[in-house]
Amino acid sequence: MKSLLLLFGVIATTAFSVPAKADTVITVTNGTGTYSANYLAFYDVNGTHLTLDGVNGVVTIVYPDQKTLTYPYSQTTSGLSITGTWSGADEWGYFYTASVQEYLVQTKHSGSGRGGGYRTYTTTSLSHGVITYDYAGAYAPPLVAPVPSYTSTSTDVTLTWTAAGGGVAPYTYSVIDQNGIDILDTTGLTATFSGLAPSTGYFYTLVTTDSAGRQISTSIDAFTQAPTLNTEYTYDPVTNSVTATWDPAPGAVSYSVFYYDWFLGVWIDGADTTGTTATVSGWDPDVYIPFYIAAYDANGVETDYDQQLVYVQAPPPPPPPDGGGDN
Repeated sequence: MKSLLLLFGVIATTAFSVPAKADTVITVTNGTGTYSANYLAFYDVNGTHLTLDGVNGVVTIVYPDQKTLTYPYSQTTSGLSITGTWSGADEWGYFYTASVQEYLVQTKHSGSGRGGGYRTYTTTSLSHGVITYDYAGAYAPPLVAPVPSYTSTSTDVTLTWTAAGGGVAPYTYSVIDQNGIDILDTTGLTATFSGLAPSTGYFYTLVTTDSAGRQISTSIDAFTQAPTLNTEYTYDPVTNSVTATWDPAPGAVSYSVFYYDWFLGVWIDGADTTGTTATVSGWDPDVYIPFYIAAYDANGVETDYDQQLVYVQAPPPPPPPDGGGDN
């Protein structure tokens, strides 16, 4: 429709857009085409195919690269003259108002009828026309990238983002993974990815595409949480022991409860069980004890863990603050 110089700019996010060209009026001519009952279809001189449906009030524009846009359309027919108008955005996202002026031609035909008689009939077709695109300083504002955030479990990441702005609404969103693969396309504002590795970082790029085909992207690093068995620890001051209980781990057939020996500087296997509870002891009172619960599958491969720093006995109360007594 019009020749534009592409300018690529990089801001806080990556945007692809074109410059504004204010107060531009472009006139595009066309030749013959199809006409029937307020329905016109033709190619303009730029190779763009337009369908002006005055019956249903829709204009359909198919650009040479097959990009297709549709907009509400208003049309009036007076004799052999058709006028119409619509407002939209071109293939680059520039807003405009289009004015249609098309001319019809009637052609008389004659010949013998089926019964041997002679008859004359008239056909109406599109002769030529012109469409004026008035940009009048209006152009698509720059795209505003969504702001992404995330929540996670040990195996899932849920991305959410604010709605995009600017450009030509509505928008579609594509999530690209760290390998450059498009893993989701949506018009919504959230996406969940499952089956991920625990304690692992994942890099996602969110690409927004507006209705004019312009794009803007923003990225986020998301991290899955450390795997957990929802373990609870209960300290028994009488036996100076800790009892751990936990949820079953998927695929696990046995568990080991380790605690860290500060004096030896090693992890000690305090208990082994096929259940989901165990009691361990063997340390001095009044110390912080890190626990490590390992879950094993039938092949003896560790599948999950839960680590927590536990204070096995309450510390003595702090001394009272200095009072304002007599000196």
